[in-house]
This record gives sequence, structure tokens and C-alpha cells, in this order.
Amino acid sequence: MNQSSVANPSRQDGGFKSYSCLICRQRKVKCDRRNPCSNCIKAEKQCSFIPPVRGKRKRTKPRKEGLHARLKRYEELLRSYGATVEPEESDDSESDTVSPDVAIEDAESRSESRVSLFGLEEAKPKLITKEGTSRYFESALWSNLGDEPQHPEVDAVDQPMNVQESDMFFEPEHSNKLENLASLHPPPQILERLKEIYADRVDPMMKILHLPTFWAALTDVLRHPQDTSKSLEAEVFAFYLAAINASTDDECRNLFGVQKSVMYFRYRHAARQALMNAGFLSTSSIMTLRAYAMFLMCIKNSYRCDALFVMSGVSIRLARKMGLHRDGEYLGLPIFETELRRRLWWHVVHVDFRAAEVLGAKPSLDLSYTDTKKPLNVNDEDLYPEMVEPPEEREGITSIALCLMRCGIMDTLLKFTTGKCPGDVCWEVLYSPDITVAKKESIISQIESHWEKKYLRYCDPSNSFHTFLSFSIRSSICKMRILARSPRQYASRSAEVPQSERDVVFANATKLLEYVSLVRAGSHGLDKYIWQLGTSYLWNTMLHVLIEARHRKIGPEVDRSWQLIGEVFSSCPQMFEDSTGPVYRALGKWTLDVWEVYIEASKAAGLPEPSTPEYITAIRRCRKPTAESTSRTKEAAPDFRPMSRSSVGYNKSQSQRYEENLTTLEPFESYDFPNFEMDPKEWLQWDQLIAEQEGFVPVNSI
Repeated sequence: MNQSSVANPSRQDGGFKSYSCLICRQRKVKCDRRNPCSNCIKAEKQCSFIPPVRGKRKRTKPRKEGLHARLKRYEELLRSYGATVEPEESDDSESDTVSPDVAIEDAESRSESRVSLFGLEEAKPKLITKEGTSRYFESALWSNLGDEPQHPEVDAVDQPMNVQESDMFFEPEHSNKLENLASLHPPPQILERLKEIYADRVDPMMKILHLPTFWAALTDVLRHPQDTSKSLEAEVFAFYLAAINASTDDECRNLFGVQKSVMYFRYRHAARQALMNAGFLSTSSIMTLRAYAMFLMCIKNSYRCDALFVMSGVSIRLARKMGLHRDGEYLGLPIFETELRRRLWWHVVHVDFRAAEVLGAKPSLDLSYTDTKKPLNVNDEDLYPEMVEPPEEREGITSIALCLMRCGIMDTLLKFTTGKCPGDVCWEVLYSPDITVAKKESIISQIESHWEKKYLRYCDPSNSFHTFLSFSIRSSICKMRILARSPRQYASRSAEVPQSERDVVFANATKLLEYVSLVRAGSHGLDKYIWQLGTSYLWNTMLHVLIEARHRKIGPEVDRSWQLIGEVFSSCPQMFEDSTGPVYRALGKWTLDVWEVYIEASKAAGLPEPSTPEYITAIRRCRKPTAESTSRTKEAAPDFRPMSRSSVGYNKSQSQRYEENLTTLEPFESYDFPNFEMDPKEWLQWDQLIAEQEGFVPVNSI
């Protein structure tokens, strides 16, 4: 028979104890308190007398702080910040009501507040969540106040935004305010198709919606539209806008019976109205922030890039206010909520990063000061609200793989930062001469190997998203290698560019143009992602190709580069317009200059004169300084172009209007092809040209 081996240091054989033995207490029988007791002797058990442990007393509710004590504490905090608080006249009757205990507690709380105000380590940030909203406080003043004043907008979150405030933020629409958004919900059969379009074309590009829970919420909205919260309404109409924006004109005609531009304008206006109804500028609702982030991704053809840069900054500030820059795991939040917060934070961070890159500005410092972890490589079906354990990450490509790849780009750029600019997340750090080319190549090879093992080896060529992800990864690697060996870093040192570096730059720039040409041609089913692509990332690549084509003059690689230049230009109708942006005018003129060098070199080498491509002829017609060319309309552009500008925001009159703001930059673009290899000022002017144009010309992609 097994017996207990519990030690009893206070055992006294034959004596009486003041408490029952352990066996009797467990059996709940009367013990004679002898050692050993009679019950244990009969049961042949080892009798052990262990003092009983008193159970934990239920913690009583702390004394509620009195009104006067609270006022005094607040006044003391304000005085600590230098505020002048007029003393009140003492009232004996009131002072008699304050007990000595309350006064002692008040003094202790003021002392602790002073410590937290002047000792950073004592200031504990606080996250307050309530009714689907979250508010994060880092300030010591706010984090030491009571819970009541810390979330002033919770009760007013559903109130409409002030009209003047919204008009100041948004550019005016050409229609009146929509009074009844519920009438714009599509019927169920159309809604199913919009869901398919969103899941196929939008969701992998910005993985911020959890589609299973969102679809359940949307279904409930259609059943009970009158009970829908303003935040959910904003998210629903942002979803409609994103699906319509990613659809084709034929799909819109089949679904709605009208062209895409009409539906886009209608639902852009509705989504904007829903955001204003939700009070997005002062919101603490993550749902509203998601709606705003989706809205930003859909209006790039309607707003100027400099305005989008400011608007992306708003999303960063809202995210910080909600504490998205702090990981939910550290804040004690549920796993499901933590993962959705991670997805949203890194999405708004990337949008701000891209907007800054296009404008030639530095992104927000908030991109570096965060402890939010990267999202898990899982699909939506791996996440659900009731989960208590984090899901196991998947091997291979998931719907969030492209978003994780973008996070990898920012992490890689951080590795290139030096002591002069720590935490500076921008592509320009690759130009830095403080890091050797060998070290740059080592960092680039590491991320390339990581992406190869994590994603590329799992690519299925028959899956269009897998192909798009593969092109995106390879294009990013090419861009890194181009910038790491860019001639501009040698121009700043007045040094000659080594031929080995030229070969790497030319090879990667040519590869990048090939990837762009394949995507824009719509091969492998990639045409459905064209709505997400822009042209700004092409300009530096095109410039590097022209520099190397002029340097090499002739050869098979140069012949191939002229073919690629034509394929890329064919998807940029602005290149063939009379009135266009300065970057297009500069690239057009420099292309003609380098083409003449190519012709002369071919003749000098005894080779047959190359036939003039159609795109060269078209650029010559547009750049010819005659009165005839200024009167030529957009329809006179050559017929070989396969693509044209979408009708949802761009037209020639806009291009002329933007051009008027850029007249100060015309001298640079009228130069012969500059000597970029030797003069760093030429690179600065080129950067200025791109940044200034991007501030006025709408762009497709950020």
C-alpha cells in the first residue's frame, strides 16, 4: 500500500495537536489529535500533522477616490507642467468632510505622479479598449490620470465629422451629399461577384481584411442595415470601391449596366461619405482605419501624389493613436486581434514608405520606432476570433506573402543605414559610399536567399498570384543591385565607374524592364494586377538603361535594350502626348539623343543602319517644335500602343494643367543627354524633376 511521504517537522509523538491531521482533514472526519491518531492507525496510514493554510481572502474593492482628492491630484499634475492654478478659498465645512486616510492617499498619489513625470522608466504607457475602439497613451500625464478622461471620443465616435473639417481634408466632389447610403448596397448576385474580384485581385495586394469575419458582418449588414455602425458601414463601402476599382470596364457593364468610370465615381463618393460619417479624422476604431486604408489604395488616380503623401501620414498618426505600433502580444490582446493589428500597421507603414519614395521625401520616423512584429505567414482560415493559441506558420506562399515581402524590403533597407542616419528607411541608403559594394552585395544576397527558400521554390507557374509574387521579388532584387552600384555614387567622388559595376547595373536594369514588360502585357494572367502598378519606379531604371546604351553604343545587349524600351514605352501613353510631364519629355528627348548615337556607331562599325522603330518616330513627332505639333490632339498618337490611360481621373487637360506648374524645370529637360557619370548635380536635378512632377501628376501605384 502506497503511503504519503510528507515530512512533518513539528511532530510530537503521543501529544495532542491543536489541529486535525492531514488525512482526517481530507476525509472530513473527526480527529482525536493524537500523534498518530486512531483513524490513521485503523486505516494503516501515515499520520501527518501539517498546519492548515488559511485561504486567500477576497480582495476588497479599493476605496473610491473622493472628488476633492481627485481635483487636488489633477491640479498638482498641471502645476508640474508649469500651469498656473488659482487656489480656492478654504471652506471649513468642506474640509471637514475629507478624511485623514483620503488625504494620506492623495499625498502618496501626488508623489508617485511626480516620479512618473520626471522618470521616463516610471511612465507606463496604457492601451484602453472599449466597444471596438482602442486608444493608446504614451504621455505620462495622460497615463497617470483616471480612466474616465482618457478616451474622450468614445462616446462621440458615431457622430458625423464637422463639415468644414472634411472639406478642408478632402478635395470637393461634384455632387451633393448622399443622404441614404443603404440604397447603394448591391444585390446578392452582384455582391458574390464583387467578393470574388476582391479576393482574387485586391486581397493579396493589401491583406488587411479577414474575409471570413468580414463577410459574415457584411451579410448581417444587408439583413439589418438600420443597425449598422458607422465604422462597419465605412468598411463595407470601402470594400465595394476596392472591388470596382480592380474590375474591368466590361465586368462593370455586365454587372451594373454602366461603364466603370461611372461606378467608380459613384462608390468613391459613397465611401468618402461613409468615412466622414464615421468621423475618420478623430476615430479610435480600427475598423474605420481599415476602411480609410482601403480608400487610399483606390484613389491614386484621382488625387495628386503630394496629397496622397499627406493622407498616408494621417493613417500613420491614427494607427499610433490606437497603439498599432506596439505589438498586441506585449499589450495582452487576444491572438486574433493581435494578428489583425499587425497586418494593418505594416500595411499603412508600407503605403507611407512608398508615397515618400515617389515624392523624393523621407518616410515617417514612426516606421522605425515600433515593436510590432511582422504578421504570420498564414491564410485567413487559420485565424478565428476564439483562438487561444497562435496558429502554426505555413510553408510556402499564402495570401499575405506579398505583404511579408514588402516588410522584408524595409527590413533590408534598415541594414544599410549608418550612424549618420540610423533608422532611415529609404532606397537612397543604397547609394551610401560609407558601405562597401561587397557588403551591400552580401546583404542583398542574404534577402535573395531568404526569399528563394521561403517563397520562390514554392511558386506554381499556373497560379497568377505566384507568378506576380515571383516577378515582384526578382524586380526588388534587381532594383537593389542597380542602386547599390549606381553611377551616382561614383559621380559624387569624381571617380570612373568600373566596367564590372556597369555590367551588373545594365544586366539588372534590362531584367527589370523584361519583368515590367511581361506584367504589363498581361501574360500568365497578370493583367488583373495592372490596376496596382504605376510608372514612377520605371524612370530611374530607364535612365540607367539609356546611360549604359550610350556608353556601349552597339552590341546584342544594346539591340535587346532598344526592343525593351519600345515595349515599356508602349504602355505609357503620356510618352507620346504633346503636352505631358517633364519626366516624359526629358526621357523622350534623351531617348532620341541616344538613338542617334546608336545609329552613328552602327555606321562607323560598318553595320547596316538599324530600321527606325515606330516609338522613335512617334516621339520625334511629339517633340518636334512646330506649331503643327502643338495643335495635335491625343488621338493622333500612334496606333501601336496597346494600353491607354484609365478613364477614372486622368485626361489631357489635367496633364496641361499640371505642366503649367512645372515650367521652372524645362531647361534641364531641354538639355542634351547629361553626363550623369561625372556630375552629381545632374542626379540632383533628375531627382527634383521626378519629385516635382509626382506632386502634380496622379499616379497609379503607391
